[in-house]
Amino acid sequence: MKAWFTTYLQLDKDIESNFYRKKVTSKFILLLSFIILSTLMIGNFIYSNTAIFYVNLCLFITMSVILFLPGKLRKYASHIVLHFMGLGVLLVVYFNHGREYTPIWYFLYIFLVMSLYGHKVGLRISLAFLTILLIELFSFTSSTVTMMEFVRFTMVACFTLFFAYLAEMLISRTFEKLITAKSQLEKLTKTDALTGLFNRRHFDEVLPQQMSRANRSHELLALAIIDIDHFKSYNDTFGHPAGDVALVALANLLKVQMKRGNDAVFRLGGEEFALLYQAKNEQSALILIEDIRVAVESLQQYCELEKKITISAGLLLIDSQQNISVESAYELADKLLYQAKNSGRNKVVISK
Repeated sequence: MKAWFTTYLQLDKDIESNFYRKKVTSKFILLLSFIILSTLMIGNFIYSNTAIFYVNLCLFITMSVILFLPGKLRKYASHIVLHFMGLGVLLVVYFNHGREYTPIWYFLYIFLVMSLYGHKVGLRISLAFLTILLIELFSFTSSTVTMMEFVRFTMVACFTLFFAYLAEMLISRTFEKLITAKSQLEKLTKTDALTGLFNRRHFDEVLPQQMSRANRSHELLALAIIDIDHFKSYNDTFGHPAGDVALVALANLLKVQMKRGNDAVFRLGGEEFALLYQAKNEQSALILIEDIRVAVESLQQYCELEKKITISAGLLLIDSQQNISVESAYELADKLLYQAKNSGRNKVVISK
């Protein structure tokens, strides 16, 4: 039972946004409405309370029909059911003339409304509902409800509404801060602190995904490994702060060049970078890396570099016909990079 309840309400899912709370609340409303109506129908049938029994029966049938609404209308099922629950409360109070504590169901309604709609919209809906309910109860003050009972209920209802509003507002803000903190933490785990590019860890996650996607869609995937030439000497000569400036300058250039939706830029560590992108053909893949190589040669004109820097690159093209593993893909691209370095540097070597 516990496992079913957890699965039905999706309590085992990761919290991705505030929408998650509303989704859980929606499912809870549907479950709760059937439990309450079934219980009330059985109770009213046993105690021969015919009028209220038929009211509950009509609501039960209506809610059952709502669950089978087609397409997009189905996502509004919980909203419709919730307001039918509110209507049911008003009808039960009316037919029962406010007796037998029937108005207390109002408190459940406002908490569900606040949770489903948020504190701002929920407050407006709850105020409208409370106004109608109080008008109903006031009409019974000369018969079944005393004036003192009406005043007490009004005070308690107003305080309850205020605390429901306050609780939902605080929960919502806390939830948003939690989601923001989670998002920032996730970003930190996959981002290089110095350059702001994706890091090696994220590269290891994305590469197999992109290779699988390219294989399914029969697209040509390009993997380029880039390395700054003689970077150790640059660091030793001008110091690590100057080396960091060079790394950031190159990273910013790569961000500008790799701006399509599926393009991804990574800093693998030290002076080594990786590019992942879709290419139409071998020529277009090579042109992009050559443009980057040429742009790096002119980088000193636009950045505060101590001297001109150049890059070498190994470019591996992966198509759907190749049976290649993720590890092999990286190793092949890395070998192409070292071929570029061994043949004079400031070059791009592409796979045949």
